[in-house]
Amino acid sequence: MTRRLLAALALAACATLTGSAHIGSPNVFLDGTAGPYRLLITIKPPYAIPGVAEVEVLATSDDVNEVRIVPLPLTGPGAQFAPVPDVARRSPSDPRLFTGSLWMMTAGAWQVRVAADGDRGLGEVAVPVPTLPNATLEMGPALRALLTALMLLLGSGFIAIIATTAREAGLDPGEVPDAARRRRGRIAGTLATAVVAAAVYLGNIWWGAEAAAYARYVYKPLEAHTTLQDDGRLRIDLKDPGWILTRRLDDFVEDHGHPMHLFVVSPMLDRLWHLHPQEAATGTFVQALPSTPGGRYELFADVVHRTGISETITAQIDTPGVAGTPLTGDDSQWPSDSSTRIVWEQQGERLVAGRLMAFTFRIEDESGQPARDLGLYMGMPGHAVFIRRDRQVFAHVHPGGSVSAAALALASAQGPASHAAHHESLPPVVSFPYGFPEPGEYRIFVQVKRRGVVQSAAFDALVEPAVE
Repeated sequence: MTRRLLAALALAACATLTGSAHIGSPNVFLDGTAGPYRLLITIKPPYAIPGVAEVEVLATSDDVNEVRIVPLPLTGPGAQFAPVPDVARRSPSDPRLFTGSLWMMTAGAWQVRVAADGDRGLGEVAVPVPTLPNATLEMGPALRALLTALMLLLGSGFIAIIATTAREAGLDPGEVPDAARRRRGRIAGTLATAVVAAAVYLGNIWWGAEAAAYARYVYKPLEAHTTLQDDGRLRIDLKDPGWILTRRLDDFVEDHGHPMHLFVVSPMLDRLWHLHPQEAATGTFVQALPSTPGGRYELFADVVHRTGISETITAQIDTPGVAGTPLTGDDSQWPSDSSTRIVWEQQGERLVAGRLMAFTFRIEDESGQPARDLGLYMGMPGHAVFIRRDRQVFAHVHPGGSVSAAALALASAQGPASHAAHHESLPPVVSFPYGFPEPGEYRIFVQVKRRGVVQSAAFDALVEPAVE
């Protein structure tokens, strides 16, 4: 697998929108450079906060001797003063693979700094990691039963000790308590039972209050209202339902030159539009729709806050059909008339959930030869969308990984250069590092720009469960 990976890397309705950073695909992937070393980094953020993030670093060369990792806030004074880093463990089965675990203590924008030390010196790279507590961790039945048994044991032991002390304190060895002492023991046991019951009751109230407080801390996605206006424009009004005080609606920054990337797909995934609404007012975005057949469509909208946190908003809309306007600028669609052929080099290979891969695509011209006239599409050699057939998994990925360019810029400003792998020229091959989070049927959309025109293709993928 490692050899293949290294080689491959050479709307007349209204709807409520919900979402998070990607949909159903929380892992962070980065194809970046730490000084002279090229690294493929996977970070699995914790499900609950505080929690443990799992870090995997795959070097593309054999001369990396040690990898150190440390978590830091993405911005602010905390980003300037790194604590002592942890040394990642080298895999006994793959000497290029290093793994480690890091505690993430609060929700918000974090980064993991990765330092690679080897024969060519020391290099560092910073990987932005949004920490969004998605739920509370429920107690398993076995642990619940064990704690209940221990509570009963402690409570009954406390009652027995109090009752026995009141009944037998001061007696000589072998002396039998009289009626008065036995009555005093019963009274003390009753009072101890009341104390235990009160402690359990008050403890349950405290536990419930803490659980409710954490429930308010759990990530609440942006809400929005979508309206298809009479002139064929789609309006998206965002609303913050309340989560953390640092989230705002007036702090969106451009990512790849646009404040929002909107993907519109049909339920059968046989149509895709990649659009870029403009911010008309605080929290309001407007997009003139292209020609759109009537039917139901799903929306996935990517936005990035100034803090570096990215969010993906989703919706379903129904439309009777829109005459629309021609696509311009960076807006694109699939299918479209194109003589460009995009070939998935690994098509037919076995795909397994949870495994990082470099999805590599070859671009050919009209004669079947490698295309030599490719250009950057919004600053990238290409864009890819990985979406499961039931639309419960969605990820917008670039050749540098799943991290937004805006978050990478923040990380670079605070510390070591953090970026996707550089491309001095645009070869007729583009790769995207990604790992399917779950098994199922997926469709992969790939977009590149050739002669100033966006070219798109779609590929089907069947992902098998991970082998334990």
